[in-house]
Amino acid sequence: MLFRQNLPNLQSKIRFLHANPFAQAVDIYLSGELYGRNLSFSDISCYEIIATGDFELQIYNSGTYDSPLYTKQINILPNTNSTVNIVSLSGRIDTLILNDANVKGDLLSCFLRFIHLSPNSPLITLGLPNDVSLFGNVEYLETTGYYPLSPAIYNFKVSFASASGLFKFISDKKLENGKFYTIYIIGLLNKKPGIGYLLVEDGRDS
Repeated sequence: MLFRQNLPNLQSKIRFLHANPFAQAVDIYLSGELYGRNLSFSDISCYEIIATGDFELQIYNSGTYDSPLYTKQINILPNTNSTVNIVSLSGRIDTLILNDANVKGDLLSCFLRFIHLSPNSPLITLGLPNDVSLFGNVEYLETTGYYPLSPAIYNFKVSFASASGLFKFISDKKLENGKFYTIYIIGLLNKKPGIGYLLVEDGRDS
């Protein structure tokens, strides 16, 4: 009888978030294959399975395929989950690629990450209504780690540095045991499209 081969899990997943408030709807290609169709601002795609290796990421105005708005070479590592965030940097389209949680087994907590994607906002702090800070003075495009929390229904307070008395609240959000989440702050402060948030669950293997 032959021994069963225990091969490593090479399957990876990728998704896309349109967080550029200055850009219209876009189509996203990886080495010529369409992975995101007609993504408008604040849209996030579902995870899709992707092979490992090097890819050419290209972003086009939706419905076109002649002149890319943005091109970048990216590398997909084995057994990873990634979110490609379409952002604005110095007035141009750019990307912020995040490694999402990919943890096996049972966990006794839930986990939260906070990402600042509002290009005209100052430093942002995410905390609880009693002024307990979870993520303090986060910069634009800064990557934070996951913060462990007890599973519960949460209210969060978003405060902006140098904008005294300006607060936003994220209310009645249920965070479940063993799950990973990211809160993204998107949009423009005191301009349109206005400041807002996305709370999304990050993919992981069960």
